[in-house]
Amino acid sequence: MCLSTYCKIICHIYFNYHFGESTSRWVNSKFTRHIQFSLRMVIAFSLAAFIAYGTGLKDHLTFKFMIPGMTILTINETFGLTLSTNIELILIIIPLSIYLFILQNNRLLYHHYMLNEFFYLLSSLIISYKCRKIPTRKLSLLFNTLYFVTIVNKNQIPKFFSFELLEEFIIGIFLSISVSLFIFPLFATFDIENRVNYCLYHLQQMYHLVIQAFISEDHITANVLLSRAHIIEKMIRKTMITTQSRFSDTNYEPSRLLQIIFNRKRRFIIDLTIQEQEDLTTSLMLSICSLKLLVKQCSFNKYHYDCVNQLKTSLVNLSSSQSLFISCLIPHSSITRYELLNNLTNLQLSFDTVRSSYIETRLHLIKDTFQSSKIIQSDDHLLHSFFLFQLNSIVRLLTKSILINKNTKINKQKFSFKNYFKFDWSRFVIALKTIIVIGVGSIFVMIPNLAKKKIENGEWILIARCMTQGDTVGGAFTTIKMRLIGTLFGAMWGYVTCLSAGNDLFRTIIMLCPWIFCCGYMKSYPQWGYTVTIAALTPIIVNLGRLPFADSLPAGNYALLRIQQNVIGISIALVLAIIIFPLFAINLLKENIHTALELCRNNVESIVLIYNKVFHHEDNQENLIDFSTLDDIKYYIDNQRRTFHKLINIQRTLVGYASIEPTCWWLNNGFSTSRYKTLVQHQIDIYRMLYHINSSLLRINECSNMDKQQVENLRICASDGLFLPNLYDEIRNLSKQLNDCFQVWSSYFYLTQTKSYQIHRGSIYHRKHLIKTDLNIYEQCLTELHRTVVYLQIEHQKSTNRLIKYYFQRFFSGEIPENFVPFVKNDQADSIFIAMSAMYYSITQLAKAALTLGTTMHDVFELETTDLYRPF
Repeated sequence: MCLSTYCKIICHIYFNYHFGESTSRWVNSKFTRHIQFSLRMVIAFSLAAFIAYGTGLKDHLTFKFMIPGMTILTINETFGLTLSTNIELILIIIPLSIYLFILQNNRLLYHHYMLNEFFYLLSSLIISYKCRKIPTRKLSLLFNTLYFVTIVNKNQIPKFFSFELLEEFIIGIFLSISVSLFIFPLFATFDIENRVNYCLYHLQQMYHLVIQAFISEDHITANVLLSRAHIIEKMIRKTMITTQSRFSDTNYEPSRLLQIIFNRKRRFIIDLTIQEQEDLTTSLMLSICSLKLLVKQCSFNKYHYDCVNQLKTSLVNLSSSQSLFISCLIPHSSITRYELLNNLTNLQLSFDTVRSSYIETRLHLIKDTFQSSKIIQSDDHLLHSFFLFQLNSIVRLLTKSILINKNTKINKQKFSFKNYFKFDWSRFVIALKTIIVIGVGSIFVMIPNLAKKKIENGEWILIARCMTQGDTVGGAFTTIKMRLIGTLFGAMWGYVTCLSAGNDLFRTIIMLCPWIFCCGYMKSYPQWGYTVTIAALTPIIVNLGRLPFADSLPAGNYALLRIQQNVIGISIALVLAIIIFPLFAINLLKENIHTALELCRNNVESIVLIYNKVFHHEDNQENLIDFSTLDDIKYYIDNQRRTFHKLINIQRTLVGYASIEPTCWWLNNGFSTSRYKTLVQHQIDIYRMLYHINSSLLRINECSNMDKQQVENLRICASDGLFLPNLYDEIRNLSKQLNDCFQVWSSYFYLTQTKSYQIHRGSIYHRKHLIKTDLNIYEQCLTELHRTVVYLQIEHQKSTNRLIKYYFQRFFSGEIPENFVPFVKNDQADSIFIAMSAMYYSITQLAKAALTLGTTMHDVFELETTDLYRPF
């Protein structure tokens, strides 16, 4: 390789951008990213230790160890997250330090226990109320606590002590930001793009496996291929969850500027914002997962084999062409605009070949039906039409990805002083809980006799309370567990460092560097993040720092004392988290599921409105959603999709938190993790079908704009009973039924909320207990849904039979099928026909998914509220 190639690879590694699958595993791997973050942490710690102990600042600072400590606490995996966390922290601690300076200089804090306790709790209340993010809240409370535990127990402190403490925090913050920016910087923007490229590549792998399963000769081979596709799906979904969490990290990053600078050579190929890139992968994921579920439901009968025999070659060519096109979107090699357009043309031609083959296949099946008098099953016909519709949707998504649309509607949140100062009762309750918990912990520090004689280093009990904050009981339990494990490992390494380095400062820092490196490597794993942060911080405090009254203790004893005081603080936190205004994760989970069901209910209503817009149907009923133009419809669908996926990601997190809560106290059979995970999946299945119905309607509208006569012809055919009649009635009736079901299911999650949750939300419900009629209503909903599924299948079969009968009559009157089958000679008619068939398939699957969701909810209802199931 030439020098320019080596320089290019080095730039890719250093700036962490444009990783493609052809890149070496040593360049693009989790191992490399973890090593880079470890180096950032070690360099940041070394610089902080040098500034704190190797410069003139060491003679003027009280808490020198807080400079390397704050550097470790505030450095994060991405530059955007590091910057956002630190900016929010600075905006809190600067006015806080001014407030504390005023109090100190008015002589209000010196050895006045009650005044100190009052001002400490007051400042903690304000911090807890104003800080929405938990990391910022913890660090702000740490600043506040360090100040008060020092001023209460010290006989003499500097006049500008609050600003001295601020200086230590600011130095640590500045170092963490600087190192994140200049040492192997990982911008959240680039991380999202890298993850999008990863998803695109593996989505194509999954797509190829699904196509191979569809054209397989038997169920066994298809299931093997689908199991491989499922493994890839789990990998992609895990990556997409992290991708969505990265968007908040980009708030303080110049995302478009970074894209312009680093993507300047590829902007002629693809120039999407990071939100548009995420939308692309999410939409592709919905379509390809639908294909996978469709193949899983496919009955490998004669109808299927006849289709596969005609489509096999064209489907393989389509998959190959799509792979080449996606490889152009993944920036691992240089490509010209001509090559890109050529691959795009081949992709479109490949799909046209698939569609032409499918037209011939359907025409052949119709002729075969005339000769053999066999009945075409509507399930087979609709399923294969839905398959082709999804193939078309995927090709259209990829085609639109290279089109630059400067008129994209962007929803920007405007800052409002009214909302900023608006009183929030739930946040106030959390803040009130915080000061009560902190107030109990402050007993071990604020009372002089107790702090000096009974409990030495009691400030660590208070600090442990501040740093184990959590919005929910399950979240607090998780944090407590992580802090305990991190403290144990960190204290052990601190003791080893003490035995090896003694009181030698230089050797101590050298001993801490490999430990910081190991912790940095593990911190990139989400399940170990907070644990290894505490593990990295603990030996710094044990070996480099001494809080008041600890100067006379050897580091070995101090390590044991640190463990002891943390265990006491954590034990108190464990009890108080349950006693004081507990907010259980299962309550938030139920609220989240209720919100997701309401979103689905709104989408069900929007289907009727979109139908009215597309088919110009008059509806005198009042509509809650206003669609002035089709662009409003597309924007609404995209916005609903993003909101839904955020809700689902939160649900997955809350299920983990709720599983460790003592729910057996108020739920008859405790919390069923498996059933709530199943509920999450069923919600995804319902929303996927709703999304496809809306997509089908928009596709029909697009084709009708090209050939307006086609929709009118199909409406006439429908009214004559020739093509899937009563389209509007079917959508309207199912919409009303699903609205009723979602309302019934949502009511359960309100009726079973705990009293503490109702206090948090500031509302007490009149219905305090479930009654037997609730269970009967659930069973009635399930019965009606089952009847709807059967009814839809029967009606679709009848309509298919009527359509074939009509073709049969025209055939025996002497006409050739090419003249009376509408989709043979007109591409727009064919697209509309396939879209309507896909919509009917989606409607049936929507009813089935709702039935499955309702059945699972019924099981949860019985398990949690009745005595029907009792363990031995």
